[in-house]
Amino acid sequence: MALSTHLHPDVPPHAPIYAAVELGSDSFRLIVASVEHDAVHILATLNEPIRLGAAIGANGCLGPESRRRALACLRDFRTSLAPWEPRAVRVVATAALRVACDTPAFLPAAVAALGHPIEVISGEEEGRLVYLGVAGALGTPAPIPAPGAPGERRLVLDVGSGSTEVAVGCGMHVELVQSFGVGALRQGLAFFGDGISPGAFEAALASSRSRVADAGALAGRHGWARAYGASGTLRALAELAGQSVLSVDALQALRRALVDDGELARAAQAWTQPGRAVQLAGGLALLLALVEELGVRELVPVQAGLRAGVIRDLHRRALEELGKKAGAKMVPQACAPYRECV
Repeated sequence: MALSTHLHPDVPPHAPIYAAVELGSDSFRLIVASVEHDAVHILATLNEPIRLGAAIGANGCLGPESRRRALACLRDFRTSLAPWEPRAVRVVATAALRVACDTPAFLPAAVAALGHPIEVISGEEEGRLVYLGVAGALGTPAPIPAPGAPGERRLVLDVGSGSTEVAVGCGMHVELVQSFGVGALRQGLAFFGDGISPGAFEAALASSRSRVADAGALAGRHGWARAYGASGTLRALAELAGQSVLSVDALQALRRALVDDGELARAAQAWTQPGRAVQLAGGLALLLALVEELGVRELVPVQAGLRAGVIRDLHRRALEELGKKAGAKMVPQACAPYRECV
């Protein structure tokens, strides 16, 4: 496994370097990045499809083969990360390790393999970090708040493999986060094991509607002109639709093409990743349910999320420590306090 390196010409040699590791339900991912002038510059990345979520058996535990793949990956991450000597490293585990019955037994071996502590974070903390990653990627302040500008009250959706998060905030300030224990892969495996058919999709959509039924009330209002999507599933669906922004009509057209007309079922036979079509179908059902519940008119995919949020959070902590040492006072933000919704 080799680190994919992205040398950025604008990053000065003195810029602090951080690392974020995500132990996700589908893939393990590592990024090395620096932060300069409030911009995150990705220096190197690693991505390995471990698929822990799909490996959880009927007994609720990870299988021995998935644990073996995971530990081998973490040892490779440790080797690749060492030469960078980052100022800080944060390792977060998401939905699969939140629910697997043998996570407590697996974690000590995982920590030994990686050489860094591992946090199994809550869905709410996951959503908070995703929001920070998305908000930081949406641009610089504008004199008049516009869609995408930091003055805009934002709705961020993250339909991950094992869970779904909804976050609302203003600029870089998170107002509330809501987490649902169902994701694209879980929904796909539950409803499309016998194939992707219109009937199976209707059942997946009905289930998705029931799972996210209170999202609109907790997000504070129904009717959003725009929401931002952080997940790879949403970006893949936008790519399949050939659009940079997914309207409600575009999502319905995707359903007709991918499900009713059988494009996903045909594509599944050619793709090297057999579970990809099932995951996309599950993600589409969840997205349609969220759009209905929240009254979203369009979805904008954003090339940032959990790992970028971890990097920004590490940098914020570093600045706070420097401020404490210098005796500086942090200026409070004039926004509503963050709260978790469970």
